[in-house]
Amino acid sequence: MAESKESCCRKGSRRLFRRGSAPGEATDRGGGTAPAPAHGAGFAADAPHPGPLSSAPPRPEAPSVAPVRLVRHGRLRLRLRWQLAALGALLDGHSFWAAGRGPSQLGRMLSGSQVVVSAWQGKELVGFGRATSDGVFRAVLWDVVVAEDQQGRGVGRRIVETLLASPEVAAAERVYLMTTTGEGFYEKLGFSRVDSQKLMLKQASG
Repeated sequence: MAESKESCCRKGSRRLFRRGSAPGEATDRGGGTAPAPAHGAGFAADAPHPGPLSSAPPRPEAPSVAPVRLVRHGRLRLRLRWQLAALGALLDGHSFWAAGRGPSQLGRMLSGSQVVVSAWQGKELVGFGRATSDGVFRAVLWDVVVAEDQQGRGVGRRIVETLLASPEVAAAERVYLMTTTGEGFYEKLGFSRVDSQKLMLKQASG
C-alpha cells in the first residue's frame, strides 16, 4: 500500500493500522489546497565594514536548492493528469510494487482514490501518496513513494501526515496500510502492527 521505499500486496507484508489523524498540508487547480509558506527570518541591511577592505576573492555561493512543496489534489487531479509520464517514472524508479503501470491505468487509479497528494521540487515530481476511504469506518493508504534522493528529509512523513489529515481519512475509525520494509517508519507516525489479522490476496486472472 504505502511507503517511502516499501510495498503492498506481497508475501511478507505487514498490515498496520492507525486510529485518528495528523496535521497535513495541501492544492491544485482541481480544488485541493496548497500548503502555507513557512515563515522566514528577516534580512538585516548591510553595514559598512569597520576595517580595511580585504583583497581575498569572494567565496562562490552555494547553489540554492528549491524547497519541496506538497499538493493535495482536488477531485479532478488536473496537475497529475497532465503529468502521468512523470508519475509513472516516479513509481517505476522508486517502488517495486507499483512499477509498470500504464498511463490509462494511472488515470483510473487517480479517479478511484479519495485523497491524492504529490510532492514537487520545482517542476520535478519527487513524491506521491494516495488513500481510499468510506469516510466512516475504514481508510487505506496506498503507494506512498519518495524519490531516493529525497528520502530521509521528511518528505514521506509530510505526505503521510497530509493524507491522514484529509477529512475523508480523518473521519475513518481505522486507517490501514501494508508494508514490507517500512514498519519502523509507520510506527513513528502512530501505526501499530496487527498480529491478530492475516493478509489475504486474490490475484486478477489472466
